[in-house]
Amino acid sequence: MTRSDQPFPPIPEAGAWRIHPDVSSGLLVDAHDYYVAFYEAAQRARRSVLLLGWQFDSDVELVRGEDLPPGANGRDFRLLRTLDRLCRERPDLEVRILAWDHSVVFALEREILQKVVFDVVTCDRFHFKYDATVPSPGSHHQKVAIVDGRVAFTGSADLCQSRWDASTHLAHDPRRSARGELYAPYHEVQMLLPGAPAESLVELFVERWAHATGEALDAEALIDRRAGGLDPRHVPTTLRMPRTKVALSRTVPVGGGPEPSREIRDLYVSAIREAERLVYIETQYLTSAAVRDALVARLRDATRPALDVIIVLPRRPSSLKEELTIGPAQAEVIDALRAVAREAGQGLGVYNVAAAESSERSEADEDDVFVYIHSKLMIVDDRFFTVGSANLTNRSMTIDSEVNVSLFADDGDGEVRGAIERARKRLMSEHLGELVEQHLLGSPEGLVARIDRAIARGLVKFRHHGTTGEPPSALAKVVKELAGDYLDPEDASRRQVATIERRRSSADEPSSTS
Repeated sequence: MTRSDQPFPPIPEAGAWRIHPDVSSGLLVDAHDYYVAFYEAAQRARRSVLLLGWQFDSDVELVRGEDLPPGANGRDFRLLRTLDRLCRERPDLEVRILAWDHSVVFALEREILQKVVFDVVTCDRFHFKYDATVPSPGSHHQKVAIVDGRVAFTGSADLCQSRWDASTHLAHDPRRSARGELYAPYHEVQMLLPGAPAESLVELFVERWAHATGEALDAEALIDRRAGGLDPRHVPTTLRMPRTKVALSRTVPVGGGPEPSREIRDLYVSAIREAERLVYIETQYLTSAAVRDALVARLRDATRPALDVIIVLPRRPSSLKEELTIGPAQAEVIDALRAVAREAGQGLGVYNVAAAESSERSEADEDDVFVYIHSKLMIVDDRFFTVGSANLTNRSMTIDSEVNVSLFADDGDGEVRGAIERARKRLMSEHLGELVEQHLLGSPEGLVARIDRAIARGLVKFRHHGTTGEPPSALAKVVKELAGDYLDPEDASRRQVATIERRRSSADEPSSTS
């Protein structure tokens, strides 16, 4: 048996919180598919709808455009109105939403008086709470939706404004509107998990809820085990995945839960170390020292087969603060990877995606409209697939709460391997353009070189990602300290521990006032 045919090491060694055998999952590509799937699942809820998130907006439309029933108004399919209606119609249904109590840095990007909006108009079985338990500068970044404990969704997509898009990613789409303003194309990937993995995510929700609010929920009471309940087969998906073992992995920051965890970091490092032919990555940011070092080590390993690494990123950060904090550090990582790949003679392609309707050309043009890559996933050799909330940043591996789901193809499991390959080709076809799929995506070997030739001929929507290579400015250094992303991971943990100890000491000190 050749090394490329061998299974990955046992999942616990690769970074797992829970392992569930024999699970039939589903892939949801882009928020159009996810929002419709969530809406359809919620319509069948009888016991509970549980939401964990970095951000929620009461007025995000789950169903829009041609998906609306004849004569329907999109306002009736907004998140808050939909969940409140279900709660009022069904006396046994509880809705619980736990949102990150965001930093003031994000105040202008959030719905004004959000908690008031969610609390005032909803029934008494609709509960909206903030989670402020993660020490600064961390955030709660997990994105989980669970219906009756029978179906769960987790991945990159938030239930909020300016995330919805269809997989066509048209440069101009009137359906892609938030509060009357059009926004650029947006790419997400989410997983549907039925059965036992959904129940594990109920436990995760209950743990987070207790840590944030002090209220202990009965996990079993949130799961509907009655006959005739929600059937995951009735929830629409982009791709159905065959039955296989599924792993859930987390980042739990110091102070963000009972036990800190860096499972996702270990998962990525282990999978990259085992890569034989191909690593395919989609990520919003690329600054992780652990991921950089793992890729560098594998690219330099002359005893292993030639490796192709494909990384798909946004063209540029979405705001000035991200330009200051993400830009210089990401440029350093990309420049380092490119230098090592050239030195080792390996294939490395770092790409952006131009929206449909952009002109065909070999390089980016100022008139191009780019798809914002918000997905967070990695596929290795079409035998390992992880998708979740974790970006490839230091903070996602250490100081933010995250959750990922992974599929593993065991030795000889051609059905699962074939499904992972189809998922990769589906994603790449969306980004490249379907006309070149057969000719371009046939074999992993030499894939970067074939893509680069197609870019040079103006045949695809991929564009080469440019980096400045400039050292961070003094202002950027200050901002990144505040943002917390580029701190050494061990230093970040030490700072969090110190923050928690200071808070505890302050709480224990007797008051100086009467």
